[in-house]
Amino acid sequence: MKSPRFRTLAAAAAFALSITGTFDAAATSVVLLDLDQITASAKHIVHVRCTSNEVQRDATVGVVTVTNFVVLDRAKGGEGASFTVRQPGGELDGVAVNYHVPKFAVGEEYVLFMPPSSQLGLASPVGLSQGAFAVVPGQAGKEVGNGRDFSQLLSANDRTNARSGIAARLQLGPSERARLRLTDFMALLREKAAIR
Repeated sequence: MKSPRFRTLAAAAAFALSITGTFDAAATSVVLLDLDQITASAKHIVHVRCTSNEVQRDATVGVVTVTNFVVLDRAKGGEGASFTVRQPGGELDGVAVNYHVPKFAVGEEYVLFMPPSSQLGLASPVGLSQGAFAVVPGQAGKEVGNGRDFSQLLSANDRTNARSGIAARLQLGPSERARLRLTDFMALLREKAAIR
């Protein structure tokens, strides 16, 4: 019979392989994705507010964090007023297991790009933090960003799409291109999801 530590390490390796395609014990690297790739890989694209985080024991993975959200808007995916994400890792009984998955703060809003759950019932945003956009207050209302410059995230077609207001937003200075208005972003995502 395999020890719980062995099962936890095996689950970590399987999770790393499912995200990156390769596993390096020293580091986990993630391929940079553009917004078209992130959208295509997502089963659900939801604007949510985090309502709770609960760390639980799991027979296969060892420790999982279950995060519950209230759905504020959807660009892709099924119906429902709530959304739950189950990710490997967390801190339980003074032991922290970190798989470098995004963490969500209760009360904060996000736009999440979520793939289908694995056979273990686990899912992290597409490309890890690349598929988790924080919603923050901006000068003209709520804005979103994941830390990357939108000029790198968007395709040439996106940059010239006048209907979404993206082209005008990208004319700002480099330090200001890390966020877009939430309404523009959700409109763009609905267009992308309808094309798929």
